[in-house]
Amino acid sequence: MDLFDMVQDNFFSLLSSKNKRIYLASILQVFKVYETGTILGIEKKIVVDDLTYFLDSNSQYLYDIEDEEDEEANPQSKRELANYILRRMEECGWIYVDVTNDYIEILNFTDVAITICEALLNAYPQIDLMDSELPDDYVDPTQYQGYIYSIYTLLNQQDNIDYALTFSLVFSNTRQLIRAIRRLDARMKEYITSVIDNTEIKDLMERLIRYKNEVYDKSYVKLKVSDNIDRYRLNIVTKLEEYQSDETIVKAISKNYIAVTKTEEEAISKAIRNIDEVIDAFNAIEDFITEIDNKNRNYINSTIGKIKFLLSEEDNIIGKLNTILKFVKDQNKKGKQDRAIRIIDGLYNLPQLKVYNMEGSLYTPRGGYQRNANQVLDDVGFDFDLNPEFLSQFRTAYNEEEVANFLDANLVDGVFQASKILRYDCTRTEFMMVVYSIILSVEKSYVVEILDDTKVETEKFIIKDFIIKKTLV
Repeated sequence: MDLFDMVQDNFFSLLSSKNKRIYLASILQVFKVYETGTILGIEKKIVVDDLTYFLDSNSQYLYDIEDEEDEEANPQSKRELANYILRRMEECGWIYVDVTNDYIEILNFTDVAITICEALLNAYPQIDLMDSELPDDYVDPTQYQGYIYSIYTLLNQQDNIDYALTFSLVFSNTRQLIRAIRRLDARMKEYITSVIDNTEIKDLMERLIRYKNEVYDKSYVKLKVSDNIDRYRLNIVTKLEEYQSDETIVKAISKNYIAVTKTEEEAISKAIRNIDEVIDAFNAIEDFITEIDNKNRNYINSTIGKIKFLLSEEDNIIGKLNTILKFVKDQNKKGKQDRAIRIIDGLYNLPQLKVYNMEGSLYTPRGGYQRNANQVLDDVGFDFDLNPEFLSQFRTAYNEEEVANFLDANLVDGVFQASKILRYDCTRTEFMMVVYSIILSVEKSYVVEILDDTKVETEKFIIKDFIIKKTLV
């Protein structure tokens, strides 16, 4: 995939602006704090506090941020500056912020931003990289089993244990495991957001197939079926708790931090905190797997709902209003908004009604209302009713057995090809069965490939052709 398909158009604007130095320093500082949070992210308030302290403590970054044609670009305090920088990072796609049920803002870095920050940290000498450098035995980020088994093996050595070196490797592998899991979380979040942004069926289907090939198969399934997470997690946590309760071992591990702390007591404290961080990470993995399960279901259900809506938008009120709004939007982009207003002006008639009797009266009644038949949209181009089919169309259940039978019935030499099933005048039901076949292929780990050279053209849309091979990968 093209890099620029994965990032926003303004993603790199922070690093090419007048304030690029303060943005770079702030991004790396925020990333370092982010890495101390849980697998699911870190409270935005904590990040704001730390970034405020960082800006206030480093004299080389105390200059005022230069005007970027933004009314908030000249904050009056370091806290305002910290909030402004975080807002710009969010606008440019470096971070995203979710709000929990308890109204707590949780900050996460996006998938691409995590990868870039890792590279920047290794190339940026002004910031201490001791806890951020990649281990020598760096593993593919999708190989969760490799990280966990390496940690398990390191902690279960029997002879001639160098506790300082052992924990250093355990900490590095845990950091890489968390980064890999966060990349998965960020990518799933991006796919969910894309459902809202995409308004074409062809784009939604291509994204769904890409999700299956690039996210589901390569990362999600590997994390879900990784039995060594449950097999080794308890042992890993138990061993680390033993380390933490043994003063001799803690003192040995603290040697890793003597160079960056002022006293031996601070080094010991840092060692205990880092052991805690690893324990917390493994205790949180189960909750994270539940969270990505929810994201997976959310993305698939949202995609199905959006495709069904787009297929039926000409047949219901919401779809007709959406068509009008899209027409106005397209005309506005062409500079023809006046023409658009004239065209839709005949669709409704909202006369001004006088609700008082005396022209010279100073009294204005509140809530005066008179119903008029002309206050609703005219019938021009709107022949519809709210029938049961419309109300239930977005709640159609996904019947796995029925879809599996449909897929099997359309296999030719073990291959299901969309162009051989979808005719120009295909029905909505036939099209949705093809979409459900993609969903089934995701759940069953079938192979799905987009055929860029051929297209499927129907009465309402054109999509790229694709095939499903019913073979386990």
